[in-house]
Amino acid sequence: MVIQSSTNRSIMQTLREKKTLLTEILSADSSYILQHVQQEEIVTNRDYNNLNIPNQSDEKTVVNLLDKVMNKGDTKSYELVNLLQKPHIIKNYPRLEEIFNNHTEPSDHTFNPAPTIPIPCTDNSDLETVVTGGDEVSLYEMTSVPRGLCLIINNEIFEKLSERTGSNKDAVDLANIFSRMKFRVVMCKDKTAVEIPRVLKVFSELKQLSDLQQYNAKEWVGGQFTDLKDLPKHGDAFVCCILSHGKKEGVCGTDGTVVPTIDILSPFNGTNCSILVEKPKLFFIQACRGKDVQKGVPVNKKPKVEGMDMELDTDDGQVQDYTLPLYSDYLVFMANVDQYISIRSPTSGSWFIQSLCGQLEKSCTRGKNIYEILSQGVSGIW
Repeated sequence: MVIQSSTNRSIMQTLREKKTLLTEILSADSSYILQHVQQEEIVTNRDYNNLNIPNQSDEKTVVNLLDKVMNKGDTKSYELVNLLQKPHIIKNYPRLEEIFNNHTEPSDHTFNPAPTIPIPCTDNSDLETVVTGGDEVSLYEMTSVPRGLCLIINNEIFEKLSERTGSNKDAVDLANIFSRMKFRVVMCKDKTAVEIPRVLKVFSELKQLSDLQQYNAKEWVGGQFTDLKDLPKHGDAFVCCILSHGKKEGVCGTDGTVVPTIDILSPFNGTNCSILVEKPKLFFIQACRGKDVQKGVPVNKKPKVEGMDMELDTDDGQVQDYTLPLYSDYLVFMANVDQYISIRSPTSGSWFIQSLCGQLEKSCTRGKNIYEILSQGVSGIW
């Protein structure tokens, strides 16, 4: 998984630099932080037992804990930083505010933690969630009803390329999970390379219902896609899911022509869609990015994800590329890295989308942020 954050240095490097200060702060009560990292599954039960040594000094316990988490890599380091910002943790360790920029004038020890994006899922999730990006801590409010718009572009039938059997299963599962998360879900089916940017433009502007109807937009209502009857509005977040064939340069329209990735993102940037400025914009792109098969993926066998038989196809599959692009408040999650194919089942859907939906289903009700959920999605399909 490739991660590019809005900060120039990795969070793991920053943790190393602030290790002495963190050790000093957390050593005030090592058992408290140790219990919470176990509870949040940042360390395993075995790790906890190895760290929780009787008669060991608090300082030694914290040093070992920080080393253990950093050795686990960026994902667990991000999770630890997120934990250290939670109110009950800061209440127990007030000096953590010195690190997380909660003072008007930051001290020499301040740094910015990992970017996290909240996805509220339940009726109890109408709380502001701390997220970070750039040089200061900010908040994404998730209070609008609906939470926002979820647009699905589902390309199944192509003029010259193979039919993407299983794509409808992905679309239905995405609609189910995002509607449960209080998003209004709308789908446009089988669009050419000319139509895709136009669809994205009308959905960024949301001027007239007729603009959307000309592209046969369908809304997810009562467990099925039906004709769109009123104009949607943007809320506190925007989600776009694109299911199609693809190449290294971008996503294929049904005519086989490629739409560059930047043309997918640009309609929603600060210039073209001011209503979404400083609001999270999540893009999930399910498409091939080449013709090669990644090493370790056997093409002569049927890999399984949570018991589902998965047939190898040349357009969707392994969660691999997760980036934060140059545009502010964007999160782009792609099914694979450049030059590689993905995996899709004609009956069960794609590896990538099914893992995403499964992790959202299991994790969002536990109050986890999107980074944690997507990280679990990666491990869930490898």
